[in-house]
Amino acid sequence: MTDPFPPGSFVASDPLDWWRGGCEWMRCSARLQELWIERLGDAESRRAKRRARIASLLADARACSRFYARHWRGVAPDAPLEALPPVTRGALMENFDDWVTDPAIRLDDVRRFVADPSRVGEAFLGRYAVWTSSGTTGVPGIYVQDEEALAIYGALLSAQSDFAPAADPRALVGGPARLALVAATGGHFAGVVWWQRLCRMYPMLAAQARVFSILEPLDTLREALAEWNPTSIASYPTVLKQLAAEQRAGRLRIAPRTLLSGGEALCDGERRAIEETFGCPVVEDYGASECMNIAHSCRGHRLHLNEGWVVLEPVDERMRAVPPGRASFTVLLTNLANRVQPIVRYDLGDSVTINAEPCDCGDERPTLHVSGRADDVLEFDAHHGEFVRVLPLALETVLEEHGGLERFQLTQTARDELSLRIESDDERERRHAFDRAHHALAQFLAKQGAGPVRVRLDEEAPQVDRTSGKLRRIRSKRPGA
Repeated sequence: MTDPFPPGSFVASDPLDWWRGGCEWMRCSARLQELWIERLGDAESRRAKRRARIASLLADARACSRFYARHWRGVAPDAPLEALPPVTRGALMENFDDWVTDPAIRLDDVRRFVADPSRVGEAFLGRYAVWTSSGTTGVPGIYVQDEEALAIYGALLSAQSDFAPAADPRALVGGPARLALVAATGGHFAGVVWWQRLCRMYPMLAAQARVFSILEPLDTLREALAEWNPTSIASYPTVLKQLAAEQRAGRLRIAPRTLLSGGEALCDGERRAIEETFGCPVVEDYGASECMNIAHSCRGHRLHLNEGWVVLEPVDERMRAVPPGRASFTVLLTNLANRVQPIVRYDLGDSVTINAEPCDCGDERPTLHVSGRADDVLEFDAHHGEFVRVLPLALETVLEEHGGLERFQLTQTARDELSLRIESDDERERRHAFDRAHHALAQFLAKQGAGPVRVRLDEEAPQVDRTSGKLRRIRSKRPGA
């Protein structure tokens, strides 16, 4: 398999990258030290620090973001966070140029930047990281991270001791670590941007890290991973489950020491099965494009909220707070780290339960359970007479990046049949979009080794999940699935 980002491909792309890496390492180290000092302190001092960060963020957002100045016009400057009206991705993207606090950042410029896959991991305007998200809530997002936010994300990742090597390049120098990111490539997605930023800034890390694309056929991916034999793998739960199945079947033989799971919800049964198969721990990370490090798992396999830098407010359908122990309809996110593109009471769309009881691990931070969307792995008849499995995120990436779709829903009704729903007010454009998507799907599935697959255009609009409020974009309704 061809590595989408070959070793050394970014090392000399910008002479300033090494300098940026040194500056970021110093910022990250300072934030990591601050993080550990906070955790050693008492609960009241941590709460006071958090309140100060909230007040500072709100003051900056009101003063520097034209969008928030308008959005909060009827709210007193000293009002608590809970008094501010929530925001949605759609509203923020519609007001992108007014949302950001740096007037040098313009949506048209950012769109041109993310349209070029060769610039993944490159610093936008010389100082910002930019990544995109999918349209699971209806509107694709573009997110800009400032240098301070990136340092805080790095510190939070470093504090996850089970997977610290990925965040601290010094730990890799001269060591035997071989890191693997198995992810969707071809776009400026958060995980890949983060990974490539580190490789650009730290050449020694780049020599010990590889990116593997989930768009490759499973056989090709399996062979490439076996050849690399990574000591640590970071990927989505659906990918880790599939790799575990390949390992149990004897088609994959690797011996990782750590697995990092993120991007989707991972249930306890799936985690135990993956850990038993590979004989190593799974470290779970809960994050989003809007905030990379919301929570991470402890050794007791419970997600702890990074409450020093993240505010999560579980709410019901009417945006009223729900008590601990009850699942929310959605959750409002406030990211205390990013000042250039403030995220304040943002409707994230996940159903979250804040646990009422403390964790046995001794960490006093709140624990939570997330019920996000769960897309399906699809199975197709293969040319060789068996079947091939295709990961949902691979299909989403093909339809977004090559089919040009934003809001859609792909449903499998048989091993050789798919139904595609596309949201569009213009019937002619919807037909053209279907033709593009059909062509992209046909090429991709043929590359995966699937036999002929019929794809039909469903006249209905995509339907959100009634429980989570999110759009399940890849579903299987195949009999017997």
